Amino acid sequence: MSGSGKIRVLIVDDVHEARDNVAKLLRFEPGVEIVGMADGGQEGIDLAFQLEPDIVLMDINMPEVDGIAATTLISGRLPNTSVIMMSVQNEPDYLRRSMLAGAREFLCKPFSLEELAESIRHVNQLAQANRRVVVSGVDHNSPIPGSRKRRAKVFSIYGLKGGIGRSTIAANLAVALRQQGDREVALLDGNLLYGDIGVMLNVTDNKTIADVVRNFQTLDRDLITDILVSHSSGVKVLLAPSDPQVGEQVHAEHIELVLQHLLTMVDYVVVDTRPSFDEVTLSLLDHSDQIVLVLSLELTAIKAAKQYLEVGDLLGYDSDKVSLVVNRATAPAGITVADVEASLKRQIAAKLVDDPILTLKAINEGVPFMQSAPLAQLSQEIGQLATFLAGGQVEVVEAAAGANGAAASPASGRRWMKPGLKLKVG
Repeated sequence: MSGSGKIRVLIVDDVHEARDNVAKLLRFEPGVEIVGMADGGQEGIDLAFQLEPDIVLMDINMPEVDGIAATTLISGRLPNTSVIMMSVQNEPDYLRRSMLAGAREFLCKPFSLEELAESIRHVNQLAQANRRVVVSGVDHNSPIPGSRKRRAKVFSIYGLKGGIGRSTIAANLAVALRQQGDREVALLDGNLLYGDIGVMLNVTDNKTIADVVRNFQTLDRDLITDILVSHSSGVKVLLAPSDPQVGEQVHAEHIELVLQHLLTMVDYVVVDTRPSFDEVTLSLLDHSDQIVLVLSLELTAIKAAKQYLEVGDLLGYDSDKVSLVVNRATAPAGITVADVEASLKRQIAAKLVDDPILTLKAINEGVPFMQSAPLAQLSQEIGQLATFLAGGQVEVVEAAAGANGAAASPASGRRWMKPGLKLKVG
């Protein structure tokens, strides 16, 4: 912000009348100062680097250098500058591409002064809060006084398709990590609108991650400890709000500050996510050491996995950061794991047996099968996944051959898949 306390704004739009209309609207907003206007993406980039404004109002459709490309460069070079994307086309794909490029909000034209001003104030408040966290000297690589010297590893369980078992895997993986030696494990329900971790573990509490929002300015380790719910397995659970409207109040900067503290308090953080590319989910993925990408032997799930891998490339994620896990790998689907590997051009890290009776019983009773049936094959495979993610050696335990054609090779200990349907996932 400027010395006068005003929010410094740069307007980038290739349509002269559109730039003037936005500027005229902002003249009625006393807390905003227009520091520049650009008629294209490249000029917008140059002015942003020169002026370092608080906010860039960026049109998405411009010739030569469009708003997506300009936002990507500005967000990468200017961490204290936030971009609000503007477009006449209110389509999900435009929103998704904008968020991936680094935009903080998306405004659909035409918008009112109230909508514009509220968006600018909201984004600026979020940026200021994030800057306060950085200025305080607390970041992901700097230890908090009195904390563990070793930074925790973060494992996010992710998948763009619903019903593939993310929450079941997350809950049982956290328990498995806790069971493997003297390790402190936190389980974070990152599905802030419709989280199921509380049901999976049969834990309820009035304390949820929403408490972080109410105490954001004074958040410390003691408060984080207070809102973590202890499970019988020893896992510490950070629950999602039971009310979706409350969950909408939790933003990426709240999650980031929670992670900064958790990383110094435990050995592992397991995150259950939602099937989305929203700001909170992207923040969780950004801070993950490993992203466990879950899919099943369904074309829709395989297509969703392929879409994520493409987005991961755009985000610049290292390919080693993503581990593919096929859930219900022995289900009679007419598609084999080998087909999936061929389609995605990636090796599957883990294959989990299909055991609907065990998993349904565990969910309905609120007792993870890692506790109720530790010798079950599915429990053994989740344990192997935990060992793999923690960096240990895994002894492969094969599933019985199923209708999908899986069979064990005694000589190698690997699972060999019979040739099957060739997939074309667009």
